[in-house]
Amino acid sequence: MLRKIFKDFDLNGSGTITIDEMTAMLAKLGISVERKYITAMMKVLDTNKTGMLEFEEFATFLLYDPYKWLFIFNLFINNY
Repeated sequence: MLRKIFKDFDLNGSGTITIDEMTAMLAKLGISVERKYITAMMKVLDTNKTGMLEFEEFATFLLYDPYKWLFIFNLFINNY
């Protein structure tokens, strides 16, 4: 299931999610966010510092580190 969600947002099929793809993902979910906040979110999630999210980082974020959700939601809430 997670792999399918990841692939849905990996628009170019590269095996990674870029900042542009993350922006598109959030827009598809009806969330409009300034690029600077998406960049900050990606820095938190991109644990190997490639500038993109690999599946493992995506899955770890969703499954094993729920406290990052709180950080990210706080980031958005405190800026809107």
